[in-house]
Amino acid sequence: MKILPFVLIAIASAAKQCYDSEDRLISGMCYKLVNQQLSYDDALNWCHYSNPVAQSYLAMVADQTTASFLASYARTTFNINEGKFWIGLSRKSSTSPWSWDNGIPLQWTNFAAPLGQNYVAQSMVNTKWSTYTGTDKNFFACSYDPDGVLATTTQEVPTTTGAA
Repeated sequence: MKILPFVLIAIASAAKQCYDSEDRLISGMCYKLVNQQLSYDDALNWCHYSNPVAQSYLAMVADQTTASFLASYARTTFNINEGKFWIGLSRKSSTSPWSWDNGIPLQWTNFAAPLGQNYVAQSMVNTKWSTYTGTDKNFFACSYDPDGVLATTTQEVPTTTGAA
C-alpha cells in the first residue's frame, strides 16, 4: 500500500505529449501544421482522415496565446514570413453562427474586418483572422487532444477538387 501514493503521484505528473514529434502542444491541445495548400474542405478532410490520430480537426484557436503560437510556428514550418493558413472556423451562411470544426461554438474572436465569406484563415503576420471562399488554397493547421486514441489506420482522403 505504500507504493500506491507514489504511483498516483507519478501518473498525475505525467505530462501530455503529442503523438508526432513535429506536432506542438499548447494549452492542452496538439497542433500539426501541414505544408500543403488545399481548399478549406480538402484541408478539413485531411485533418479528419489523414492525420494519424483519432478525432483530429482543423485547428481550434481558443485564445490569443494559441493564435500567437500558431503564427510563429507557421512561419517556421512553412519557411515564409507572410501568408495565412486555414483554421477550423466556419459558418454555413452569412446569417449563421460561427463554429469550430470540432462543433464548439465560437467564444473568443480575433477577426479583422470585413467578414464577407464563410471560411476563416489566420494571418502569420498579425495573428488576425480573415474570411475567404472555401475554394481558396491555403496551408492549414490541425488540432487534436493528446489524450485521444491513436488511430490504427488512415482512410483515403475525400477530395472536392479531384486531387489529394
